[in-house]
Amino acid sequence: MAADWEEIRRLAADFHRAQFAESVQRLSERNCIEIIAKLIEDKKLDVVHTLDGKEYITPAQISREIRDELHVHGGRVNIVDLQQILNVDWVHVENRASDIAKSDKGVQLVLGQVIDDGYLNRLAEEVNDKLQEAGLMSIAELCKSYDLPGDFLTEELSKRLGKIIQGEMDQYNRGVIFTPAFVARHKARIRGLFSGITRPTPVSSMIGAFGFQEHLLYSVLEELVNTGRLKGTVVGGRQDKAVYIPDIYSKTQNAWVDSFLQQNGYLEFDALVRLGIPEPSSYIKKRFKSSKLLFLRAACVGQALVDQVEASVEEAVNSATWTDIQPILPSCLSMEDIGILINQAMRNTNVQSSARVLGGTVVVSEKFISSCLSLFDEDMQQKAQKEVKNNPVFLITEEDLKPSSMLTESSALSKKEKKEAERRKKATEGSGSVKSGGGGNAREIRIRKTKKKGRKDEDSDDETGPSQQNRNKHTEAPFMTEKEIIAALEQRVSDCPEEILSELAEHLVRPLTKSYQEVLRSVFMSSSSSPLGASKKKSMKDLQEEITNLYNNIRLFEKGGKLFSDETQVLIAKHALKTVCTDVTNILVNFLAADLMMSVENPSAITNEVRVKILGKLSEETKGPLMKLHNCLNGRTIEDFLTNIEICAEVCGFMLKKVDKKKERQALFLHRQALTEQLKETEDPALVLHLTCVLLFQASTQCMLHAPGRCVPQIIGTLTGKIPTEKQQLLSTYQSLVVKQLVSQSQGRKQQEEEAEADKAEEQDEEAKSIRTQLMSLTPQIKELVSQRKMSVTEE
Repeated sequence: MAADWEEIRRLAADFHRAQFAESVQRLSERNCIEIIAKLIEDKKLDVVHTLDGKEYITPAQISREIRDELHVHGGRVNIVDLQQILNVDWVHVENRASDIAKSDKGVQLVLGQVIDDGYLNRLAEEVNDKLQEAGLMSIAELCKSYDLPGDFLTEELSKRLGKIIQGEMDQYNRGVIFTPAFVARHKARIRGLFSGITRPTPVSSMIGAFGFQEHLLYSVLEELVNTGRLKGTVVGGRQDKAVYIPDIYSKTQNAWVDSFLQQNGYLEFDALVRLGIPEPSSYIKKRFKSSKLLFLRAACVGQALVDQVEASVEEAVNSATWTDIQPILPSCLSMEDIGILINQAMRNTNVQSSARVLGGTVVVSEKFISSCLSLFDEDMQQKAQKEVKNNPVFLITEEDLKPSSMLTESSALSKKEKKEAERRKKATEGSGSVKSGGGGNAREIRIRKTKKKGRKDEDSDDETGPSQQNRNKHTEAPFMTEKEIIAALEQRVSDCPEEILSELAEHLVRPLTKSYQEVLRSVFMSSSSSPLGASKKKSMKDLQEEITNLYNNIRLFEKGGKLFSDETQVLIAKHALKTVCTDVTNILVNFLAADLMMSVENPSAITNEVRVKILGKLSEETKGPLMKLHNCLNGRTIEDFLTNIEICAEVCGFMLKKVDKKKERQALFLHRQALTEQLKETEDPALVLHLTCVLLFQASTQCMLHAPGRCVPQIIGTLTGKIPTEKQQLLSTYQSLVVKQLVSQSQGRKQQEEEAEADKAEEQDEEAKSIRTQLMSLTPQIKELVSQRKMSVTEE
């Protein structure tokens, strides 16, 4: 024992000596840092620098301090706060916190916060207290209060339901927690509210009015309906359009539908919608599975109504008459529905080929229509005989046997065609044929107007191109107009309302026109093949003489036109092509048409479209030259026409002889005589001026002229120096008065259309009277110029 104490005293003395002894070797701070750095580099030491660099700390120490701070902060601490407390870089703190969360199931890392189960249990207790007080808690509100994500809160609170939290979560909406008492209270309110409903009610309106929780309401309502506690159905599922329909309303609704169908024989879809049935068609099919109903667009009809329609249709067919179905049908049916019903009835009775529907509601027997057609047979024959007797322009070919394609003189012509026909009629008066006693010019005075619009209209009248002529189609002349057919049916068909007659007449127009074409063709063919028809054809000698005279006149007209400027020559050439050249072309075409039994008595009645149709029926060797001649009529010079007319005349068997000097003088004389006679008879100032200028031009140049009225100023210009000055001044004065008269007449018509003021109209009337007075006084003097010029030429 004493030895032990001696040993202890000896060791204590050694310790005391070592403690107070001065060290021979000591490590500096820098050496220590370098040694530690080397150890860290060799991974023999695992420590972490503090942010101030004065201390080293091990990861285990960081973990212990994190746990200590978590306990101090009540189970929830932010990593940012831990970094400031531990004075260690944020990365090391986050790594140690992640390791703790992985190793310890009671600790979680959520959005940069370390949370343990103790904190979550305390949070669940707080939520339970609030839930018991309010009866309903929203996860969204808890997220705002505790600054935690919704999914995390939903998951953690779900684990504690029934343990710490006395409540349940909505299975359709996991964002709501409620207590059994809250559910029971709501269930009682829902049961009482919907038990008192007697008509269809939108569920969404109940939510807004009484503050129900939407998903809870749908769940409770489905449960009450399925268990039979509520007598009704929910239509529309869990949507905004969901509607609760009580059974009492459905019974009343079904009773009304059954009664209406039984009494009226139909159901209107709109009426069912107003009654609260959202899908009428499906409802009717489900409600009346065994009934035979015909579904239309906007209604469905029962078999009794279909049978009634079938009986009416069958009776009309058997009695060869008509019937109007609309009076026996409900007024709510549209025209489309009526058509479907009538077609179904016609299919059921198998009378589709024996009857047809007019006006959408009238069923007419085919026998009745045939009897109506036969009423017009006599009138058709009489009209055909009359048309053939009047000798219209007939172009009856196999293609023209289509309905409404017969071209006759009684066809209603367009305004352009009427002007063209009138212009040609004037132009051919005394155009140079031997029989007419010489040549004459077309009088178509066109004065240049100050307004561009008027000028445009003049040009379009005088120089209508081929494209415009092609667009002017013949209006087709049917056998009778619709109004005439209605009038005839009213006299011959009894007990037929006006509306049905109108529909029937509209249907008969095309068949009557087609029948009329056939009758007209047969009458025309028989008349054409008769000796009387053959005697109407001109002899070759007469045609030879007429074509030769026209050909020579055209050559003389061309010669006179060359004395003018290029621009005026084009106007004169176009005028000649539209008038005299067109006439000689029509004569040749009509001569060839006689072989096809398509000729007409008056070749001037052949229009551009008719001429093209005739040419299309000719043989290729004849068609080619004549088509070139036809195209020349739309040109700008006469030379091409003269070249082609010689070729065409040879193809047709005619020989054109060029005029010699003697016959040329004779043609000039006949032309002047014809114009002089026309000048004596007319009192129209514009025509007097035109004829006088042409006669003076011929007397001065010994050249014939065929020019339009619009070229009068240019003709007067060529007379300068060839007639005395006073006579030229007289012509210029007369021309200015004619221009003023035409302008005043145009303005007067325009003001009548615009209903101008009375004062302006009176002033213009006075001015027009003054111009007429001056023209009447000067007209004899203008006519006298021609006779004076004639005498002077004779004396010379």
